[in-house]
Amino acid sequence: MGVEVRVMEYGRMVLPAAIRKRLGLEKGGTVIVEVGDEEVTLRSVEQVLDKVKATFANYADLPGTSVDDFLANRRADSGE
Repeated sequence: MGVEVRVMEYGRMVLPAAIRKRLGLEKGGTVIVEVGDEEVTLRSVEQVLDKVKATFANYADLPGTSVDDFLANRRADSGE
C-alpha cells in the first residue's frame, strides 16, 4: 500500500488514519523507524517484539538455553 505523505516543517509527517489503524497505533503510540538503502519501514513496537519472539522461538527448547540453566552456569563460573 503506497500513500503520498507530505513532509512539513521540522520534518513532521502525518500518517493517514488507515495506516495508523493497520499498525495498531493510538495517540502517543511509538513507532520503530528502520532505514534501508532506499526505503524507510515503520513498525509498531508490538510488531517488532512479535518478530523477535518468532525468531527466537526455535531456540526456546534447546538444552541449556533456559534462564535456570544460565543462572546455574553463572554460579558455577563464580565458584558458588
